[in-house]
Amino acid sequence: MVKIAFLFLFISGINHVQHWHDFFKGHQDSYSIYVHAKTPLNTDSFFTTYTPVDTVKTSWANTMKAQIVLLKKALEDPTNEKFIFVSDATIPLHDFNTVYSRCLYYKESMFYYMPNPHINPGSEFLHYHQTERDLQPIARNKQFKNWQWIILNRKHAQLMVEDRYYLPIISQYPCDNEHYPSTFLINKGLIDEIIPQDTTYVEWRKPRDNYDSPYTFTNLNNNDELSLLLKAQKLGFLFARKLDKTCDLTPLNRYLPYRTEYKVTTH
Repeated sequence: MVKIAFLFLFISGINHVQHWHDFFKGHQDSYSIYVHAKTPLNTDSFFTTYTPVDTVKTSWANTMKAQIVLLKKALEDPTNEKFIFVSDATIPLHDFNTVYSRCLYYKESMFYYMPNPHINPGSEFLHYHQTERDLQPIARNKQFKNWQWIILNRKHAQLMVEDRYYLPIISQYPCDNEHYPSTFLINKGLIDEIIPQDTTYVEWRKPRDNYDSPYTFTNLNNNDELSLLLKAQKLGFLFARKLDKTCDLTPLNRYLPYRTEYKVTTH
């Protein structure tokens, strides 16, 4: 059976394991899970039963080499057809069948992209404490940006793990995960094989302490926070982040079709 590979980037575990357990429950033949963790996973983690990969050095701004390691491992399974990158602060907004059918309905990769805004002197992205990201020697009109949490098809995943030119260049710059996929694939002439649509909702408009980080959801009893997630769900986003580990998701649970009320013991 055709499967979707979920490629998790962790520090040491996931924030809301029960939601992922409920999301995956009953669909064991339709997915694979691969984990890149900076530190050993907690022994009671739901994800210790899944495939770890060799750990490579990452930072907050640069994770692309770890993502390539995840892709390389996931490609070993010939039944994996789509590859979804997921963070430890992400939850699904829809049930597994919806995510599965939506991902496999399209043969293309799915992520929004734009010309690299960081090389435009008038761009809002050139914030006072942000390093300019001119991906030289790649020509400026061939530099692009995407958000990190993308969905790839098998063809594009395979091309990325075989690349020896673009990754070494782009990984020298901040936030390589926001530039490499779009820049690489478009430079390979594959722009028509990308659906320019984000599938993971991230809130950048609300005030936040750190300009470089998206808004963190901490209190869903706050109607403003809850309404943002419900709007994202209605707009068709498959996942949402960043939900803090301490955030009580009870107000959201009634809107999540996969959510059940039982304690995780074993998978």
